Formats: sequence, structure tokens, C-alpha cells
Amino acid sequence: MFFTSLFISPIVAALFVPAVILFVKGIKAGGKKRFAAIYTVVTITATIVCIILAGGIKIYYDYNHVIGTYNGHEPDEIIIDGVTYFEDYANDYSASDQGHYLGSVVFAGQTDYKTDPKFVWEIKDSEEFIYVTFGYDGTIYRKAD
Repeated sequence: MFFTSLFISPIVAALFVPAVILFVKGIKAGGKKRFAAIYTVVTITATIVCIILAGGIKIYYDYNHVIGTYNGHEPDEIIIDGVTYFEDYANDYSASDQGHYLGSVVFAGQTDYKTDPKFVWEIKDSEEFIYVTFGYDGTIYRKAD
């Protein structure tokens, strides 16, 4: 989320706001309405293209930023930087506690392509737990003792 907003906010500010200002000034001036309207359409189109491009960059980054592996069909064990995490259903955290995006984990048997990645998020105010999403489902994992 931060990665995308880092690109989108300046683009919207730089392209969209001046177009609206020129459009309003053109309408008030009366003589340059056509130029202001064309400029507005072009800059709004450029803004939309940039937003789509930033979204594509984010998706590409999410899938290719691999930080670890998981084992088994149902990922019971996740290994990130040599630290092992196991599923933990007896905790006080939920999906609403997810913090920053850390990266993705892939099946340990994969070597040359990445299919079915699991996305890893930190848990706010906890270094012991992580939140892992796969598809529409998510699970809390805890560091192994």
C-alpha cells in the first residue's frame, strides 16, 4: 500500500490539480475554453495511465519479492531468513492487525518459476507473529521457539 501511494500521490498532484486549475481559469476567462478542456482531458488520461502503471509495478513487485519458502500443500511451516514460523490459531490477532507488507513466500520445491505465492504481512506491535494471505484466506503464524 505504501509502495503504490508513494507513486500515485505525486502523480495525481502534478497532473490532475494543474489541469483543474487551468480548466476553471479557462472557463472564467472565456477565450481559452477549448484549450483548457483538451488539456484537462489529456492530463486526466495521463493520470489514469500512471495509476494503472503504478498498480502494475506493485503487482509485479509483490509477486517477485520472495523472502522465504513454505512446505507442504497447506503451508504448515514457513521459513523466512532461516526463521521458522508455524500456524497459530490460539492468539489475539486478526486480519485487521496486519501491518506493512514484507514480501511473498513460495513453495520450497520451486526453482525457476513462482506460482501460487503466499503474501506475508507483519503484525502491528509484534515481532513474534506474521499474517500470511493466500487467495482469499489468511492465517496467523508464530515464530518457532
